[in-house]
Amino acid sequence: MLVFLTGLVLGMLSDDTASRAIMPRPVVEVAAEIDQHFTRSWQENNIQPAPYCTDEEFVRRLYLDLAGRIPAVSEVREFLEDPRPDKRQQLVDNLLDHPAFVRHFTILWRNALIPDAFSDQQLRALIPGFEAWLWAQFSSGKPYDQMVRELITTPLDFGNNPDGVLGSASTPSAFFLARRIQPENLATGTSRAFLGVRLDCAQCHDHPFDKWKQPQFWGMAAFFGGFATSPGAPDENAMGAIRERDGVHSIRIPSTGETVNAAFLTGEQPLWAGNGSSRSKLADWITARDNPWFAAMAANRMWALFFGQGIVHPIDDFSDNNPASHPEVLELLAKQFVAHDFDLRFLVRTLTATRVYQTTSRLTDPSQNDPTQFARSALRGLTPEQVFDSLAEATGYYQPYRTDNPFVIDTDSPRGRFLELFRDEAESPLLRETTILQALAMMNGQFISEATGTDKSQTLRAITEFPLMSDQEKLETLFLAAFSRRPTAEELQQCQQILAGTQTPQQRTLASGDIFWALLNSSEFLLNH
Repeated sequence: MLVFLTGLVLGMLSDDTASRAIMPRPVVEVAAEIDQHFTRSWQENNIQPAPYCTDEEFVRRLYLDLAGRIPAVSEVREFLEDPRPDKRQQLVDNLLDHPAFVRHFTILWRNALIPDAFSDQQLRALIPGFEAWLWAQFSSGKPYDQMVRELITTPLDFGNNPDGVLGSASTPSAFFLARRIQPENLATGTSRAFLGVRLDCAQCHDHPFDKWKQPQFWGMAAFFGGFATSPGAPDENAMGAIRERDGVHSIRIPSTGETVNAAFLTGEQPLWAGNGSSRSKLADWITARDNPWFAAMAANRMWALFFGQGIVHPIDDFSDNNPASHPEVLELLAKQFVAHDFDLRFLVRTLTATRVYQTTSRLTDPSQNDPTQFARSALRGLTPEQVFDSLAEATGYYQPYRTDNPFVIDTDSPRGRFLELFRDEAESPLLRETTILQALAMMNGQFISEATGTDKSQTLRAITEFPLMSDQEKLETLFLAAFSRRPTAEELQQCQQILAGTQTPQQRTLASGDIFWALLNSSEFLLNH
């Protein structure tokens, strides 16, 4: 990892040097080079990669990854019938321009940047405003470096107004509030979120397994050392009583009493001009084009979103003891991310264009079992939002949204109750497991019961009551609605036998509902494959 980071630094010495040495390359070229790296790796390790996925697999996978839900039946049919040879890349471009992409990425990055917000009832009020800020970033296509810089430097002076805390939630200040505006928490949170560096163990002593020393931890914390309680605040422990003092560039270590000056992780101390903002200096360094961690961490996080785990895994543990599985791929992505001016959509287009992304999830050879080789598509657990929104799409459920604040989730609504029940703290989508309560909700819960009955399921009612469709066409439509694919010959035969055993139209409708219920409760529906 150290060799990789050193190479990355040498490749991006300065803005001017980077612009001359690292030119932005087309998506197709970068994707092809990534595939070449993996092809060599597979050959060297005697790995037989899985074949390309079918169009049915691809359209479902891509909608889940870019829109946060499975595609509608009409969207599946349209894609399958599209004769264009580049229809997969065309679908990527179409989804990147869709509001569903902005909504989905807002949820993903909310989870990444304030992962503990749901575990604290007081902090939950910050989530809608933080999502509103993220929505604005993604919908405007703001470059990632500018987005991070705005977050790190956002104003945080609430004075003596506790209500200012919630009022500030329409800005990225939720990132700070979720960490109690404590320099120690902000040092670890910022370094992990944007640099992939775990400083936690260096807070009280030198890191026992890594190179980080205690002074380096407190050197990062010192950039946030200007926060203090406002004079005369009625509650000194209230976050709303916090103000920030300009010109504070140091911090005292509580356990030793030693004063440490603000310093970057490279050991370099910034040059201060008057009472300049410490956080502004930190943001300049973090988002710099030659920062050895920033672009690599962003590329690694995006890789994990699309492949289930990062090239560096866990994604926020860039260390000498945790080397990248394919450092040359991560280096290529990081350099091109910088060359494309930190455009996250460039990374999306590149990753989805690779053969690595477009492999099937079916195990076709035992050599594909090593997840670090990415020789087949990983089976990934869906987020709670993906599960519910996919259920809503499959069953035709209309999701009402608040007009006063569309980012607020009514906790007493079907969606709110569902998200609460399916909330998963697993760091990796490869580790998500279904609990007994979640399984019961899927099998016997009110939402699923109504969604698989003709009284409230728009999809089931439309299919069963349409007179011009044969049994086979109706069954195919149910499978397209749930799995984005048509049934196999064996599945079709089994389902036709179930329908053939009915005697009345009512029994036939109930049998169709049972089939739909079985599809929605299957692991195929609950996984991104």
